[in-house]
Amino acid sequence: MSYYCEMCGRELEAREAKRAVVEGSLLILCSQCYQKLSKQGVAKEYMVTPTKQVRSRVSTSTPSRQQARRLEEYEVVEDYAARIKTARERLGWSQEVLALKVGESVNTIKRIEASRLKPSIDLAKKLERVLGIKLLEPIVEEVGETRSSKEADTLTIGDLIRLNDKESA
Repeated sequence: MSYYCEMCGRELEAREAKRAVVEGSLLILCSQCYQKLSKQGVAKEYMVTPTKQVRSRVSTSTPSRQQARRLEEYEVVEDYAARIKTARERLGWSQEVLALKVGESVNTIKRIEASRLKPSIDLAKKLERVLGIKLLEPIVEEVGETRSSKEADTLTIGDLIRLNDKESA
């Protein structure tokens, strides 16, 4: 299984992929992007914090493939803002109450309800639990839609040079 750096788009082997939290979002990065962003203090390595302590072994490493796959298989629904606002109002809560319940700032809740900020997967899960609504849906790729088929429709500078060379020959 190959991965792609979510910053620069470079193809990566599974062992090369670095999982990092960048501005609250879990991203898969190549080592160059990870180093650059971590030096700037923007990226932090994704660490799993255990909820229960096991006697001999406590995992603080990167997530297992299964955990990472679960995070990558879902996305926030398009109408998240309306769903959140409707559910909050149905419960009779103010934005301040909802912010306290999910451990976020009031400003964050306001921005989410105004569709100016899309919640992270973790925040969407909290909102689902607290509000009793569905905000996450599985990512469904259309048959035949892969990264390489998308790229086949676009031209790179190298393609243009090759086309120009063929025309001049």
